[in-house]
Amino acid sequence: MERGVAAAASERAQGVDYGLRIVAQEQVGLAYAGWDRLLTRVALPAWRMGRWPSRLDAGVVSALTELSRRDRLAQGFASRLGERPACDLLEEPGTIDRAASLLAARLFHGGPAEPGPNWSPVAWQQYPEEIVDRKWRLEAARLHRVLDELPAAGPADPDRTPADPPATTTAPPLTYAGARARTPAASHGEGLPRASTPPPRPGLPLRSRRSEAPAPAGTPVRASRRAPPRPPPRAAPGPTLARVIDRLARDPGSGDLLAARLGAEVAREEREEAARQATRSGRDGTADPGRGDDPADDGLPLFPLQPPRTARELLADHVTAMVCCAAVDTAGAAPGLDWLDGPALLVDGARRADLGRPVLSLVDDGDAEPLRGWLHRIGVRPEKPVRLA
Repeated sequence: MERGVAAAASERAQGVDYGLRIVAQEQVGLAYAGWDRLLTRVALPAWRMGRWPSRLDAGVVSALTELSRRDRLAQGFASRLGERPACDLLEEPGTIDRAASLLAARLFHGGPAEPGPNWSPVAWQQYPEEIVDRKWRLEAARLHRVLDELPAAGPADPDRTPADPPATTTAPPLTYAGARARTPAASHGEGLPRASTPPPRPGLPLRSRRSEAPAPAGTPVRASRRAPPRPPPRAAPGPTLARVIDRLARDPGSGDLLAARLGAEVAREEREEAARQATRSGRDGTADPGRGDDPADDGLPLFPLQPPRTARELLADHVTAMVCCAAVDTAGAAPGLDWLDGPALLVDGARRADLGRPVLSLVDDGDAEPLRGWLHRIGVRPEKPVRLA
């Protein structure tokens, strides 16, 4: 059907003025870009968390409206979107929008065909709190979990509890003869008197003169004779942004190792989630929730939205999530939703879109100064622990 419509439209377009045709093609491309942004930047993060936005048709109207504000070629969208939408001609537009949203999740993500406990809808009003904030805190928790498993960066790493000092060998009893044996001969002065105590006979323990007389009852034992008490173990450091920044900036090789382990951790979690879904399906006596009786369901998702993220992209996403958590917890920022870019950080009610470059400088080059400057301008305190999911 699409090919037939395209062929007919192309045939009729031959009689349209070339300039108008080019503008129309550009606007069609922008409409496609609006849908693509809505699905990949907004819907996909929710799908990965087991939630599906239930009003995608309403969302694309907002996305195209936002696109008309940012792009000169999309200015015509604003006037047309203000007209009565075609979905209003339906008897139950909300029901159709919900069904279309669920179908989109199935086609583009391979989600279950029906809602369930682990596949529930989410409204746009709930998206910032239930999707954006939770996504950031889940990724920050995963980042610190992987960071805890890395080997120490070096002796100057302040984020790891130092190992207990090696046990000190118990010294022999304190005697003048023992002290003399351990003291170089040159340390005795020429005119100093030598000890007249005869050397101990073989088989007898070394004893000092002071130890021969028992101490009177009630005499307190001098504190200097006791071994110094071992200090209590230092508590494990909390999940702070400063820990992440210092590790990536101090040890250039830790970025690659951290990225690789994050990729392995995400893959492991995806396998475990797939196994849990298969277990639930087997326990309920049903087929895989992502597959139906139609043979075409075996290839779901039919249209994957994004290729798998690289390890470096995963690391940048997780560091960004950690920065956003710190901004929310220590600087009064808030999670938000941008219709074209997805999860957004709101500071004083305005979106901050300048975080990407400082994070990439830290992840790619180990340069923490741009990010530290950004944190200082916003008022974020990286040394404060953040709340994780």
